[in-house]
Amino acid sequence: MEIRKIAIFGAGVMGAGIAQDAAAHGLEVVLVDRTEEGLSHARQSIEDSLNHELQRWGITGSEKKVLLSRIKMTVDSKEAGCVDVVIEAIPDDLGAKQDLFAQLESQFEATCPGRVTYVSNTAVLPITDIASKMQNKDRLVGMHFLAPVPAIKLVEMVRSVHTSQATVDCAKELARRMGKTPVDVMENPGYITARLVVPLINEAIMVYQEGTASKEDIDIAMRLGFGFNKGPFALADQIGLDVVLGWSENLFREFGESRYRPLSLVRNLVRQGHLGMKTGEGFYRYEPVTDNGEEKI
Repeated sequence: MEIRKIAIFGAGVMGAGIAQDAAAHGLEVVLVDRTEEGLSHARQSIEDSLNHELQRWGITGSEKKVLLSRIKMTVDSKEAGCVDVVIEAIPDDLGAKQDLFAQLESQFEATCPGRVTYVSNTAVLPITDIASKMQNKDRLVGMHFLAPVPAIKLVEMVRSVHTSQATVDCAKELARRMGKTPVDVMENPGYITARLVVPLINEAIMVYQEGTASKEDIDIAMRLGFGFNKGPFALADQIGLDVVLGWSENLFREFGESRYRPLSLVRNLVRQGHLGMKTGEGFYRYEPVTDNGEEKI
């Protein structure tokens, strides 16, 4: 199946990132959100990301214009028309995802029956549970993209007990079309990435709170000692502390093990609105992008 056009529902950090990356690889994208404010934030986020690439000579001004021309933003889902793939990119709330897919299936089966592959971008929720209100449960698959989507070449591919091989094949084709490497994971909470990174971040926080080392030195130790691209504190800021907290809560609820327990330091930062790089402050403070296109801590 040739994939030409996709619709993305949810214009947050993940939705905007998926839209940008898909458009960069030649796909026509319709980005749908409930509010104009959400779309405005997404538009600004994509613009900032592309301007960053311009400053680094990663793209030209003409390429930026072409990429933006491939992304249509709307609050009216009917403007999506007929698409090949529908991607849900809303927060990890099971009830909200179930209701959204029931609504999307009703809409797209009326406009392009039997054609659409449905994708949930979730890090921790079972795809079988998300599909519970759908009629065509075999057409839903999980694709867990990681932020920042344009930079990270991995996507976790998660099938439910109902997902057909044709659906998986379509999703893998989309991943390859976007320059991603898909990895197959079982439908266990947290899959690979969230399940491994939450205990790492939690342990780093405890080492810091015990006074063993500073945040900066813990990050340096993990980068230079073990070849990490980012240390655990910088990584948490990149993921988003609200996302890290959500992953912790879900995993702790599923497993009841202390290594997943949400920590008060993360809760307090989220409560204060310090969510990491996307708000300019988390464990670290972030200055605006510099002239050479680098973001300083």
